[in-house]
Amino acid sequence: MDVVFDSVSKSYGPITALKEISFEIKKGDFVFVVGASGSGKSTLIKLILRQVKLSTGRIIVGGSDYLKLKSFHNIDKLRRKIGVIFQDFQLISDLTIEENIALGLDIVNFDPHLIPSNIDVVLKKVKLSNRRFLFPSQLSGGELQRACLARALSIDPELILADEPTGNLDSVNAWNLIKLLKDINEKQGTTIIMTTHHLDFVKSLEKNVITLSKGS
Repeated sequence: MDVVFDSVSKSYGPITALKEISFEIKKGDFVFVVGASGSGKSTLIKLILRQVKLSTGRIIVGGSDYLKLKSFHNIDKLRRKIGVIFQDFQLISDLTIEENIALGLDIVNFDPHLIPSNIDVVLKKVKLSNRRFLFPSQLSGGELQRACLARALSIDPELILADEPTGNLDSVNAWNLIKLLKDINEKQGTTIIMTTHHLDFVKSLEKNVITLSKGS
């Protein structure tokens, strides 16, 4: 899935989070978005998810012009092609890992008959098959983030947005997650946009980089 920002700005009242940002991410790219806290990284992710509306400019994701996406149905249809991984996991505490993934699939109207086999596949891919019946509180930080990746992968996304996914992980688990994302990108051709402040990852993978500084 391709992503195009054309002179995009976003303001929250008197505060300008992004100023006339332009870039093009092609289908199958792996792109890091780097910058200090407050540079606009999270706003960029929220704009792609259309959780917030742009102030000026133009955004095109998967061929869909956001200025022309008026109905909730069309917005929801686009979001179903996007998997998301958050720094704070956002798993439901009183559901097992399997149930968390199943809930996400149910929300996107995935075929109920295919949900069990789909969960089998994604949990095996992130090496969590033996943790499927555990609750989030019973998993380590690295396992929790891999569970989030499994949830993102379960919808067979064309694009994965990873917003500081290694922020709460130690170095070993962080590198393991990066390797999983790299493998998914290379083997499945899934476009990946990852925000991070860990420049070691950026230098090691030699992927494309978007650097933000005070919204520019």
